[in-house]
Amino acid sequence: MLCKIKQRSPAICTLILFFLCPTFGQEYIFEGDPQLVYEKGNYKQNYNTGLFFFHTDQWKIAIKFFKRCNELTRKKTNQYEPLAWSYIYSGKYNLAKESLARIKNKKHKQVVRLLIKNLQRLPKRKKVSKKDIDVIYKNKIDLIKKTRDNIIAIAKLKVMDYGI
Repeated sequence: MLCKIKQRSPAICTLILFFLCPTFGQEYIFEGDPQLVYEKGNYKQNYNTGLFFFHTDQWKIAIKFFKRCNELTRKKTNQYEPLAWSYIYSGKYNLAKESLARIKNKKHKQVVRLLIKNLQRLPKRKKVSKKDIDVIYKNKIDLIKKTRDNIIAIAKLKVMDYGI
């Protein structure tokens, strides 16, 4: 009986710790003076500070730091994707198109272009929230996936009837 309790105790302890210690996603914490990072920081410091402001929905400040990353290096292109999204969330769609040219992921770039076209068709006076933009983006991705699946299904049917 004592052996069975010892064998079960690590599993029970693990379950107890799992429920007592909630797990969270990545949390961005910024300590320091953003102005000092902007003036004297390197690429990585500016990029991480820009990501902090991006994830806290302060897109105008994030744009400032991502632009600073552009000044500090031409080799790295990590900053262009959050820069484009910062422009989109702040309503500057033309500037977002310019930063899309440097994003390497072609599929993501095409979906974001479709999103920008859709957002530019909306009335200028209507302010679009981040939540609405994210919903439109997800709908575009779902539409592309469904279209791709339909094309594959049609191609399979045509191949079966090919020799007849």
